[in-house]
Amino acid sequence: MIIYNTTFHVSDEVERMFLDYIRLQYVPMATADGTMTNPILSRVMGSAHDGGMSYALQMQAQSMKELQKWCLGTGKTLSARIASHFGSSVVGFTTMMDVLDLK
Repeated sequence: MIIYNTTFHVSDEVERMFLDYIRLQYVPMATADGTMTNPILSRVMGSAHDGGMSYALQMQAQSMKELQKWCLGTGKTLSARIASHFGSSVVGFTTMMDVLDLK
């Protein structure tokens, strides 16, 4: 299982619009083909000290191969739409994590 985490820093001016966009458009598009599952949106605690707020969106993929295919298609489209819609008011970075067994 691969966790795909994108952390977005969002300016105060677009915060409400960003949250609506993520909930109503981004996540439904990201999960539409079934590659990405179990979306979780979190507010990053203590991130408001420099203006704006940070949010982390996590989703899961079954394999790195599936995730890479998603990134080249749907993921690329979604990144372009965020940039087009919000410009420099929203910036993000992505981390991919391999889930390990604790046993």
